[in-house]
Amino acid sequence: MNGAKKVPQGDKMKDTMLRLELMIPEGMQDFKIRYRILQTILENEPIGRRLLAGLTTYSERTIRAATDLLNKQGLIDIAHTGMVVTTTGKMLLDELYEPLQALNTFTTLEGEIEALTGAKKVTIVPGDVDDDERVKWQLGKAGSNLVLSLLGEDDVVAITGGSTIAKMIELMPVKQKGPTYTTIIPARGSIGKRMEYQANILAAEFAKKINGKYEVFNIPDNLSANSIETIKQEPHIQKILQKMAKSDMIILGLGDAMKMAYRRNESKEVIALLEEHSAVAEAFRYYFDQDGHVIYSASNIGLDLEMVKRIQTRIVLAGGTSKGIALMATQDLLKESYLVIDEGAAKKMIEVSIR
Repeated sequence: MNGAKKVPQGDKMKDTMLRLELMIPEGMQDFKIRYRILQTILENEPIGRRLLAGLTTYSERTIRAATDLLNKQGLIDIAHTGMVVTTTGKMLLDELYEPLQALNTFTTLEGEIEALTGAKKVTIVPGDVDDDERVKWQLGKAGSNLVLSLLGEDDVVAITGGSTIAKMIELMPVKQKGPTYTTIIPARGSIGKRMEYQANILAAEFAKKINGKYEVFNIPDNLSANSIETIKQEPHIQKILQKMAKSDMIILGLGDAMKMAYRRNESKEVIALLEEHSAVAEAFRYYFDQDGHVIYSASNIGLDLEMVKRIQTRIVLAGGTSKGIALMATQDLLKESYLVIDEGAAKKMIEVSIR
């Protein structure tokens, strides 16, 4: 399971694309425009040209010229109900994502965040998910590409829930040939009312995409300490917990402390404690203040913070200016990790660090 890992080839891609941009800047600009138009059609299909112009802020003339070309190339279909992306167009979006990311590179900012956090590699996508929910598509796509570049054929992968990780799995291409021996495990029990964002559901969807296996963990994440200790003694739970502790990779998001506390139905005393100490971040039922101190932690069924730190490959996805403070508060978790964030989160991290 702990075999040699594949190394992402992003640096070489960035060098190549930046050289191309120096040689044919007008061609690279056309590429960016057409990719964004194609992506926006996919996110909003079926869609008309006028609405597409409003969503992308390109002129209707630019939209008309680009969509005529995309249609001629068989990348979109145009009907009276609006434009939709063809199968070929969807494949092209997947194939050209990394070259586009290389052109949109935030090399300097990525280097600053790597130095600040000690992360192995930082990937920054343009925009701020707090201002534009569509940026989550970019985060999901960047996360998907990174995970697939690092994933081994027989890895055990722990995964948390959340909307960003759900988007990442949605954007993963389906493996066409043969099974893998990869096993996907929920890193914690179920939490909240949105089933589609819960770790159990996402583990099953992830496994389906890669023809892998998955474990289920149908236990609420906010049980009392006594209940948790009793359940942990069950043989089936023991088996899953042991496998979880030996995970080769974990994919996780970070939570806002107060939102997660209310979602977990923490006691009034705990809520008051978190408010008193200005808690900003939550991970695996540990609540942190802005300086990274643990204000409160509670028993949970699943991975704890120390176990997570021992997992060889950690991938953290987070977006939005609001998550910048949470990321800085959990720097110990980010050391030697792979970090996928948006521009808003990155700039907030820099701002917080120089206060």
